[in-house]
Amino acid sequence: MIAAVVAAWLCACGPLNQGRAETALGEGRLDDAAGYVQGALQSDPDNLQLKELAARIFTQRGVKYYQNGEMIAAGDDFHRAVDYYPTYAPAYDYLGMIAFQQHNWQDAISYGNKAAGLQGKPDPDYVQTARQELLKVQSGGFKPYIPPGRRPRPSGLPANSPGIDR
Repeated sequence: MIAAVVAAWLCACGPLNQGRAETALGEGRLDDAAGYVQGALQSDPDNLQLKELAARIFTQRGVKYYQNGEMIAAGDDFHRAVDYYPTYAPAYDYLGMIAFQQHNWQDAISYGNKAAGLQGKPDPDYVQTARQELLKVQSGGFKPYIPPGRRPRPSGLPANSPGIDR
């Protein structure tokens, strides 16, 4: 009996939470919108319209984090967006831009390609630049930074030789 009442309550809350999520999104209250859409999805986890709404909400909130330089939070929200709606191109584009900023050329290319393909557009400029940077790394034209103390010592020199990092 109690389970039936709870199930009925959850079903009734889905559309209410969806409406609240849409209103909060429209008003720019992204944290509230995220909470409401997650509540709606608990009662209707297979609803594609809700999943697309969740992707929009998490992407918009991710953009705010991105603009504030909070890349970890931004990345988390962009990943949530594509978890809810795997074909949501704007989230992939931002994931690509974050990867580019982190010099993660492979992921920048991958996410940027995915976003462009989903939108039927050419690759964004950062993808072209990432390809060039990846080629530099692969060809040995760019050497990764090795912090002092981790640099290899030339063979035959004692450990306490002047000018050698320890």
